[in-house]
Amino acid sequence: MPIDRQNRGMIFLYTFFLFLMLAGIPRAVPAHAQPQQAMEAKNVLVLHSHEANAPVFVETDHGLSTALRSGGIPAANHYFQSLDLRRNPGPEYRRLLVEEMRVRYGHRNLDMIITMFPEALEFLLNDGREFFPDVPVLALYLPKGFRLPKTERRIIGHSATPDVKGTLEIALKLIPGAKHAYVVSGTHEVDRRIEDQARRDFKKWGDRMNFRYLNRMDFEGVLTALSTVPPDTIVLLLIYSQDVSGRNYMARDLAQRLSQVSAAPIFGLLEVALGYGIAGGSLINFEGIGKKAGELALDVLKGVQPPENVSAALDVPPIPMFDWRQLRRWGLNESVLPKGSVIVNREFTLWDYRYYTIGALAFITAQSFLLIGLLIQKRRRKSAENSLLTKTAELDQFFTVTLDLFCVADTEGYFLRLNPAWERVLGYSREELMANRFFDFVHPEDLHATQGVFTDIASQKEIYAFENRYRCKDGTYRWLEWNSAAAGNLIYAAARDITERLNAEAEARQRRAELANMSRLTMIGKFTSTLAHEINQPLTAILSNAEAARRFLGGTAPDIIEVLKILDDIVRDDRRAVEVVQKVRALVKKEKPEQELLDLNKAIREVITLIRGESLLRGLSILMKLSPDVKMIRGDRLLLQQVMLNLIHNSATATRNSPRAQRKIIVRTAMPDAGTVKASVTDFGIGIDQGISDRLFEPFCTTSNEGLGMGLFICKEIIKEHGGSMEALNNEDGGATFGFTLPAHQGDRS
Repeated sequence: MPIDRQNRGMIFLYTFFLFLMLAGIPRAVPAHAQPQQAMEAKNVLVLHSHEANAPVFVETDHGLSTALRSGGIPAANHYFQSLDLRRNPGPEYRRLLVEEMRVRYGHRNLDMIITMFPEALEFLLNDGREFFPDVPVLALYLPKGFRLPKTERRIIGHSATPDVKGTLEIALKLIPGAKHAYVVSGTHEVDRRIEDQARRDFKKWGDRMNFRYLNRMDFEGVLTALSTVPPDTIVLLLIYSQDVSGRNYMARDLAQRLSQVSAAPIFGLLEVALGYGIAGGSLINFEGIGKKAGELALDVLKGVQPPENVSAALDVPPIPMFDWRQLRRWGLNESVLPKGSVIVNREFTLWDYRYYTIGALAFITAQSFLLIGLLIQKRRRKSAENSLLTKTAELDQFFTVTLDLFCVADTEGYFLRLNPAWERVLGYSREELMANRFFDFVHPEDLHATQGVFTDIASQKEIYAFENRYRCKDGTYRWLEWNSAAAGNLIYAAARDITERLNAEAEARQRRAELANMSRLTMIGKFTSTLAHEINQPLTAILSNAEAARRFLGGTAPDIIEVLKILDDIVRDDRRAVEVVQKVRALVKKEKPEQELLDLNKAIREVITLIRGESLLRGLSILMKLSPDVKMIRGDRLLLQQVMLNLIHNSATATRNSPRAQRKIIVRTAMPDAGTVKASVTDFGIGIDQGISDRLFEPFCTTSNEGLGMGLFICKEIIKEHGGSMEALNNEDGGATFGFTLPAHQGDRS
């Protein structure tokens, strides 16, 4: 879409302001504007071939100065010299000009010379050949095909070739029915050279259009000719610096006078004429050429582009540019202009600004909503602050009246705030507690664990149900259970006095231990006949062997070897009796439970060995299916054997009235998974009464007239203390299975 150059600044400023307000987008700095070395001492001389007020020089100088200043070369180091050779071509003038330049610049250190048009370059190379011979030269506006002379100087050339062909193509798009083209050009050498180029380019349209060249007319004749052109005509203004009478003309004045009388739109080649009567064309932009030349000069002076690496020519292509007022004057369609065309002098209407107007309204609306939002936010914040004050007061009240111990501490180990419950529980005043590190009140045995937990809290971990002891003012200790969390350098914690709870639990464990011991004594009493049989057998054997030894020794020739064998039998039977007594003693003695690593299979075998005699007397068969893969467990051997003894006794009782073939018990062990050991006792008796199946492990639950119904309850408590669980179920083929699971030991067997 074509862009109007006169309004680009305003559009850019508005857009930039809008984005700066909404997004804060930073501006980029051109690479050539970033100084790579000190440029303040650099000096640049610009030589104009003709009079200094010519638009080409004014526009080019402006672009040059802008670029050089942005690169760090101050304006005081820009030297502009007008040679005025067109009006003063004589040798004497040239000699005086060289002398003048030697006086003006001979004492200065020039770093770059920029010439405009071939006359200025030729003057420097010929008349001023000894004038700064080592300074690089940038030669602007050389004719197309101009050959640079062989010299030791480094010369970078530039040819501003007018786009005559492109301008005609654009004109024909705007005026597709044109049949005539009036070509306006002068008689100066440069004028004729451009006209020759035009004649060659226009041959393409020779069959379609009639071209009329006005170069042989004086300026008044040109005005007359243009005032009477046919309606289907295009006027092409080439370069007209001098007419046949020798009069010189400036591009802007020329275009303005031609536009006043022309009966057809005028298209030109130079941007300086835009806005002074031409409709537009593919135009040479002198200011743009000046900027590009200045940037190239900066690269050379900074060393970014050494002269030997710089291209031999500076190329700045023409730009399609148009005057909106002339397009409207001649009714030309803007939509057919080349993409990227620049349009000047556009007169904008409110409709043209509709997007900016909508944007501004949207911005104002957004600002209004923002202000409303801020007011609402302020009101909500005020409400939240009031609510927070209320909540703070409520929390302070709760902090004060709660029975638990609340505190705020720092990571240095000091209490910062305590509620009154601390004074009630420990007996210290809050001032006494906050004057010392809280580690000073911790029981010595709990100090190491407390310090470890404190480290975890300081690293922003939350701690739950940690227990330790705190010293009271009377020297006693209270057990506290903690929940703690950190927030930055502060620690928030709540503690509960659990001393009474722990004492109650210890007392309950003592009562359960006594009850379990009583249960064992009761169970041993039920197996007295077995125990008597187990002890009677070795005692009877001892008596028989002693009598036999006595008879052998009473003979006339006692057999000593036979007597020794009898004595060995006596010793063996005595050990057997002692072993039975020790096992019974182990079951009935009252000791504190002791956790140890044990083999459950071995513990079960010991129980069955002890009661097997009683079982056989009843005609009961006990089968052991003990898995060899069962892992070790950690527990109290005596308590676990008590559980097995109880389960076997219950199974034996359940099969008392069963047929002989069903009077059997199967004791099994297995590994349901890698972390669990399971033991079970299966019988084929009367099974479990469905009326009590859900209360089977509760105290005093029994269907028998024997006992109090505490056995299974005690068994469940023992297994629970070992981290396991019990189960009971009826078998599909009759009878019941009671079992328990325990955690398997994951280490080695040591």
